Amino acid sequence: MAAIRGEGPQPDIDEIMRLHNLWVKANRTGSIPMMRDAFVGGDKFFGWNLNGFSYDGIEEWATLWEWLARFKAKATLGEDEDLRVRVRGDMGFLSCSAPFTITLEDGQPLPGSGKFRSTEVYVREDDRGQPVWKMWHCHFSWCAQGPRMAFENEA
Repeated sequence: MAAIRGEGPQPDIDEIMRLHNLWVKANRTGSIPMMRDAFVGGDKFFGWNLNGFSYDGIEEWATLWEWLARFKAKATLGEDEDLRVRVRGDMGFLSCSAPFTITLEDGQPLPGSGKFRSTEVYVREDDRGQPVWKMWHCHFSWCAQGPRMAFENEA
């Protein structure tokens, strides 16, 4: 597991990491119940998927995953890199990057496969107002390749 660069109360960091790891496992297995456990319920969740589209509410994410299952999608998700968790009061965020490939039954990788970066926003509140940590937002996008702009001389 990647080293965590964390700031904030350790029990909160631990719970956010538990939810993040549940979300990662859900991605690896296609488990909608695990996804539902990590996300806030109802229409409160919103995220930008690696496929370039946004999905509003947990039911839209479930519909996407049901569609992927019909086409026998298989996900290969690597280990987290540059993992950071920061907690301030009842909100926190996690950021990381990882390699990811998703293929359908023909074996061809879908758009969005490759190394991606992730930002996940957590709030200590569920869809019924209970004080439990849930992921409320996520944003996934591709990582640029090559040297960073303005840092071309990096090794």
